[in-house]
Amino acid sequence: MEEVRIGRHMDQLKKRREQLVMTLQHIGREQEQVEQNNDWLDQAAYESRVNLLDRLNDWYTQEMRQIDKALNRIRQSQYGLCVGCHSPIGADRLEISPEAEFCGSCQGVREQLEER
Repeated sequence: MEEVRIGRHMDQLKKRREQLVMTLQHIGREQEQVEQNNDWLDQAAYESRVNLLDRLNDWYTQEMRQIDKALNRIRQSQYGLCVGCHSPIGADRLEISPEAEFCGSCQGVREQLEER
């Protein structure tokens, strides 16, 4: 894969990672505020808020892991190769999702298996 494209993807990944760090810090502060606030009128509203913040935290943490794995693949000169079949991942796929670790075919198989 050409160096210019890898550099652009690396910049995108790093920028998104910085955004995720800030978002996770914000969610952490929100979680602290929810826990410290004893004025909840409705237990269901409290539980709903806690569950939402937990799900957001998990979602963004998972996205950060994917980005870290992509940055590691760049450092190991493995970026752009499918971790399943070792074929090149399509440039259009990496443009849309620079953290992609599977080619379209392998990702399709993974999604089919997850549905079962």
